[in-house]
Amino acid sequence: MTPRPHAWTRRAALMTGLVAGAGLFSLTGCGEWVYFLQPWDDMVPADGPELKGKKVVILTHLSPGAASEFGDLPRDLTRELTNVLRKKISKITVVDPDKVNQWVEQHPSWTDPSEAAKSFEADMAIFLDISEFDTEDPKSPGLMEGKSAIHIQVWEIAHPKNSKGQPNKSQPKESSKIYEEQADTTFPVRGPIPKETGISPSSFKIKFVKLVATEISWHFCAHAPGDDIQDVKFNPNDKN
Repeated sequence: MTPRPHAWTRRAALMTGLVAGAGLFSLTGCGEWVYFLQPWDDMVPADGPELKGKKVVILTHLSPGAASEFGDLPRDLTRELTNVLRKKISKITVVDPDKVNQWVEQHPSWTDPSEAAKSFEADMAIFLDISEFDTEDPKSPGLMEGKSAIHIQVWEIAHPKNSKGQPNKSQPKESSKIYEEQADTTFPVRGPIPKETGISPSSFKIKFVKLVATEISWHFCAHAPGDDIQDVKFNPNDKN
């Protein structure tokens, strides 16, 4: 990012004043200050709700007809997203995916994600609806190419706010949908990978699921501009 000329002038003046006024900086020290005052790339902000300090439930649903051969996909994607959010967001509590799965099995007719959030006394529920997930190009069976389409919804359980915008804790908590967005991923973006390269379908799927989870996390935490450069290195030891 290149700052505007007047902004650079102010930075240069500040740096000059600091060095001249102190008179004690070594050449190395000056170099450090110059580096400190240089502009740097901005992080790409998340457009979803703040999850710091929140207790969150993640629910993943596989739409009928989507990736029928990947029955374990909801479990795998939920675990990967849970790991990423726990790593990137401080003070977040994500309900254990196994406990959420047990709740889903015990409530087969659930339709409202906020029901799960209330059951675990969570602040939010992240609902992922997978409408597409493929690891092969249907028109080219000899090529591996990941394509996914996932609808993201976030439900919040919170006290209604008063006229000053503060939570009215004298009132019971209410559920409301506060965020909705689509997340589509193609991997690799440079084109399909021939199966003859020796990459196993299992290894490809694992890599793709991790990428999808990472890109979904960008809706909730900032990321560096260079993070969207896809890593196409595969671990031959990856297994389902």
